[in-house]
Amino acid sequence: MEEYKNNQPQIQEDDEFQIDWAGILTKILKHWKQILIIGFVFGVMGIFSALSMKRMYAVKLTLAPEIQNRGNNSLSSMASMLGLGGINMSATTDAMNITLFPEICKSTPFLAALLDVPLDSYVSDKQREAGVEPLHTTVYKHFTREDQEKSAFAKWIEAHSKKQAEKPYTGVENPTELTRKQAGVVKGLGKVITCEVDKKTGVTTIGVTLDDRMMVKQLADTVCNRLQVYVSDYRTKKAKADYDYYCMLANEAKEEYKKAQAAYAQAVDYDRSVILQGAQSERERLREEASLASQIYSQMAQQRELSRAKIQEEKPVYAVVQPAVLPQSPVNSRAKRVLMWGFIGGFLALLWYGFAADFLKKMVYDVEEKMQEEE
Repeated sequence: MEEYKNNQPQIQEDDEFQIDWAGILTKILKHWKQILIIGFVFGVMGIFSALSMKRMYAVKLTLAPEIQNRGNNSLSSMASMLGLGGINMSATTDAMNITLFPEICKSTPFLAALLDVPLDSYVSDKQREAGVEPLHTTVYKHFTREDQEKSAFAKWIEAHSKKQAEKPYTGVENPTELTRKQAGVVKGLGKVITCEVDKKTGVTTIGVTLDDRMMVKQLADTVCNRLQVYVSDYRTKKAKADYDYYCMLANEAKEEYKKAQAAYAQAVDYDRSVILQGAQSERERLREEASLASQIYSQMAQQRELSRAKIQEEKPVYAVVQPAVLPQSPVNSRAKRVLMWGFIGGFLALLWYGFAADFLKKMVYDVEEKMQEEE
């Protein structure tokens, strides 16, 4: 510490703390070789890190959903043509709007339904000519690395492990009761899928990032299609239920009409030669019942056709503005990784020789000085 005490710069007690930038620059220039060596060492570490890192590919596609007119003018005109102009065909407020698309893409049921999606790895033209076949896998197997061959060490650990072998994956039975492994895959899947909505224009941008350029394109297309189906099923759910209900009523009315018509025909054939007033009254009653059953059946059939048209009317239409395109280059650059490591090493070296080294020496000197005073 005597060397530090002799070389310790004289600190002037001013009202404000001042940093001796000239002194710091002198220290840096004095140790420029060490700083370069440390930066080079970190750069070499960055090369190993860049060689071992996974190349990630990103795909983005945009959708322009139809902004529907909830007035249902086409259904109203059809109802007028069928003689049902008094029926109100207007729809209620829709709870499933475009602003909920990001929440849908992040929801557990939506992500769990993607675990069984088949994926194929990318194979270049040269590899295909050499006889290399693409790897056929699924989202679940790719995220759990079950589609990759295990190393000898991993096989040895698995063979000598006392843990019970896991049950083979057979699909998700209940998205609200996932296993720990399935929940981990769903969580990881939610991190690689993004969805953004422009509230002004309604344009939806879906992004997917994976370590295979063909798989990322396939998964992006699947997410886009599943999102459209999800919203379409919700929008048409009530219309389909109404259609099934009117189909049931129409079938029941048809059976009642057939029974009433058969009863009236039988009464006419049986009482053809009878001129009694009671028989004529009964025949007239059966005729009116058959006529009423015919009217009810006709109305139910019309409602059934309107409900069928309502399904198509409620089905949303999406225009794919930018489809998923096979990415040509990864999003993470190896050169940037090497430069980042080199920059970190150089910055730490500058920090050490410019500030930290003298600060540490001063702390040690102060501690030893206090210890000597106590003695």
